[in-house]
Amino acid sequence: MPRFVRAAARRLRARRKDWTPEKDREYHDALFGNQEYNPFSFAYPGYITIRRFADLASPFLKDLRSVLDFGCGPAEITCELARRHPQITFLGVDHSAAGIERARRHASSLGLANISFQVARIEEFLPDNPVDLVTMFDAFHHLVDPNSFVRRMRDSVPRFLLIEPRGDWKGSWRKDLDLDWLLLELEKIRFRLALSTGETPDPRPRSGGIPQQKPGEPVENRYTLNDFRNIFEGFGLRVRGTVSGLDAYPPGSTNPSPSRTRFWELSYQILAEVDARLRDRRIDLLAKHWVVYAEKGLPEETIMVPDELTAAVAADAVQGAYDAQYLNYEGPNEAGPEQEFRAKVTVRNRSFRVWSSRRPDTPDYLSYHWLDRRGGVVIWDGQRNPLPRDIDPGEEAEVLFRVKTPDKPGKYSLAVEMVQEGRSWSSETGVPWLTVPFRIRKG
Repeated sequence: MPRFVRAAARRLRARRKDWTPEKDREYHDALFGNQEYNPFSFAYPGYITIRRFADLASPFLKDLRSVLDFGCGPAEITCELARRHPQITFLGVDHSAAGIERARRHASSLGLANISFQVARIEEFLPDNPVDLVTMFDAFHHLVDPNSFVRRMRDSVPRFLLIEPRGDWKGSWRKDLDLDWLLLELEKIRFRLALSTGETPDPRPRSGGIPQQKPGEPVENRYTLNDFRNIFEGFGLRVRGTVSGLDAYPPGSTNPSPSRTRFWELSYQILAEVDARLRDRRIDLLAKHWVVYAEKGLPEETIMVPDELTAAVAADAVQGAYDAQYLNYEGPNEAGPEQEFRAKVTVRNRSFRVWSSRRPDTPDYLSYHWLDRRGGVVIWDGQRNPLPRDIDPGEEAEVLFRVKTPDKPGKYSLAVEMVQEGRSWSSETGVPWLTVPFRIRKG
């Protein structure tokens, strides 16, 4: 694909998102300001990614004295590296003041004396002194002009280390080998064992914990191998793949429990083993994240992305507590603003438990969300609609439900799904909702 075509496709993505640096900062301030958990324990599933990324980065930090981490956010990976490498001085830089505030709290909680932080835009920042290595963990794809960034930094930085999503020519995330389902499936087993052994599942907020739309939406241009060769022209490259870097967590993930802590530790071990097996078979570059190391003067190495893997043999999934299937929708596809209408959906209980709207503390309901034309959440908490009866595992039922439309005209999607009040939406465990295209007429 010609370079100018790829560049045009990425510019179009940026225009469609109406992106600005200020909106990006607002987005990350809102994101980091709402995070309250201990990231340095397997009680939090994100520690799987933190630890694996630190595992993969550590071999490149030998004999270094200084590391500059751009786009560090709350600096969870940076702090993990700093406590593993006390002989190295780390500086974390991010444009989000909320992210840097959390980063300082993380460093303090770990008692780290070899790390400091600064609020600044990385597109404008230059270090006061030369540094041995620049690191960027899931941050490089937020740069507006990565070529200019590398050209500006190359005089003071001899090495770059990125861990980035694998991209395609359009700048989208390519996930030929994605193991995010591993945590979701293990959570089904853990949850069922917890119930069987008397461990009380964690109560959860009614809203399910997903916010209404965040301010702004950052551009995320992912890159192919040829893109990285172009961006780091004059540098030698080393690239390997990893299946770590999870972007889907089971419900209640930040609520620690002994069984969760043990299962997430097992997940970390499994992903590390998978990475090693893929590397041994030279198919690791099919994984959804790449470790990209660029160094001046490093001899050129032949790097080839292997052919696609053959499709996995189909197998029955593990039954979870919230598995559902939506078979059809009978109702309107357009209505006026703030109008209430009735519809009907046939649902099948694919879980291992009985669905009941009569359960006093954690009833099961059919509900919905409203999404805009790009899939962004407009209204998360739809009206709750009781089931006509208890639905046993494997059974189907027709559910009549009430829906209220958004207050502004336009094109939307009505996303219908099951929710167990106080526990989880089905979609939070990886179950796709039923999407109905919908038009809100002008009043």
